[in-house]
Amino acid sequence: MTDQKDANDLDNQILKQMLQDFLEEALDLLDQLNLNLIQLEGEPENEDYVNQIFRLVHTIKGSAGFAGLEEMSAIGLKMEDIFGKIRKGTCAITPPVIDAMFNGMEVLSDLRDKASAGDLSPVDVSGILERLEQVPDKTAETSQTEDIHEPAVSDDVISPLTQELLDIYKSGYDQLSALKHLVYSSVQLMDEESLAVHFSKQINKKMSPERNGIWLLNDHGEAVEIARDGELVPPDTRAVIDIESSEVLKRVLDNQLVVWSSSLPDVKEVVPEFESPMIIPLKAQPKAYGFIVLDPEESAEVEVYQFVGQFAAMMLNISKLHHKVDQQRQELDEMTALLFRQNAILSSLYHVEIALMTIQNPVELCRIVAEAFVHDLETRSTAIFLKDNTNNLKGLWGSGGLQGIETLSIPVDSIEPIKHCLESGRIVSYKGDTDSLQIGQNRLDNWIIMGLKGRETTHGVVISELDIDDATDSMSILANYSGILLDNLILQEKIQE
Repeated sequence: MTDQKDANDLDNQILKQMLQDFLEEALDLLDQLNLNLIQLEGEPENEDYVNQIFRLVHTIKGSAGFAGLEEMSAIGLKMEDIFGKIRKGTCAITPPVIDAMFNGMEVLSDLRDKASAGDLSPVDVSGILERLEQVPDKTAETSQTEDIHEPAVSDDVISPLTQELLDIYKSGYDQLSALKHLVYSSVQLMDEESLAVHFSKQINKKMSPERNGIWLLNDHGEAVEIARDGELVPPDTRAVIDIESSEVLKRVLDNQLVVWSSSLPDVKEVVPEFESPMIIPLKAQPKAYGFIVLDPEESAEVEVYQFVGQFAAMMLNISKLHHKVDQQRQELDEMTALLFRQNAILSSLYHVEIALMTIQNPVELCRIVAEAFVHDLETRSTAIFLKDNTNNLKGLWGSGGLQGIETLSIPVDSIEPIKHCLESGRIVSYKGDTDSLQIGQNRLDNWIIMGLKGRETTHGVVISELDIDDATDSMSILANYSGILLDNLILQEKIQE
């Protein structure tokens, strides 16, 4: 009995993990499905989008079934059938098909969220399954001529009043459908210009203005035309208007009011290429982000366009927040990386200084310091020279690929930057001298020279080629510590003598 219980517990754990894995995967799958449907609507002949969507819904169908989410699996199966027909050429990609697929995706998202919240109770999905079942194929008599949302009523029995009601119903439905699609198709876009083009394109395709444009406010207090009739305006041809020079635009952007050419004649001067322009602010605080300008066909659509303006402003605000978050995340990542690097440098300095405390001769000290500069402080190369009895600089050690350092003997005043470092006791670098530094057969760029300063004299120099500038402070700490140790070594040699 215990073995059976353990086996059941293991099965439950496996099923629970499969469900959790699918719910995480489904989030990405549905995001990709939404994006591919948007792309397919713009390019209905693109077979790649068809194949991608087919694979996505096939994966959702199978994975949901394994995870025990039968409703999601059933919807995925219907959507897979539709795109199977599209791949075979027996079903055309029409607006009703796209709308049905967006409806299916919406229900899948709701079901995924419900399951993710721990609610696995049954859901009636017969409505969406019936909707997907009604998607016509090319052989159906009504596939190209009838909208599945309209009742099949013969023309000879429709009275004028009934026809008027049907027209009002269809107009309202089309507007709501356009708005719903606008909402779905915008959620993947975060770039401001992409959003502007997308809104302009959707207004152009789904609504009824003769022309439209999207203008955004830049950092200089200017309105810039970003999109026109669904197309991105090339940066070098964009119209720019100074807000302070236009009372109309100050009214739109500062007071955030809709203006019409019929009520404010100066509107026509702002956008002279529009016949009867209406300008709708993209409302935000304290000033609008920009505005939509269009030639509406019917005044009754004003409310719809105002909603579009409000939604566009909301998406632009989200875009700006995303940019801020990304910038802050990047700054945090840079600060974290800097913190870790400084911590690593401090740790390296500690271990190097511990090792130096046991050194008994200058050559070994120079070796450890040169290797630490290259390997721990990340300089490209480092050479160390100490003064000899003739007051020349004798090469003690080279690291990082430098050649022949140990054979060099350089007069103190033969290389001006080295002479200046020894006389002043200060750091000398390429920033004050743009020439490369030639040390024997080695040519150094981005060089820096530090003195090995003792209590009373400078014993020599460290010459390094920089890779990361912010290591200079750490290099200086190690050079100063090495100068003090050289004092001690020299003192010990005198005592022994």
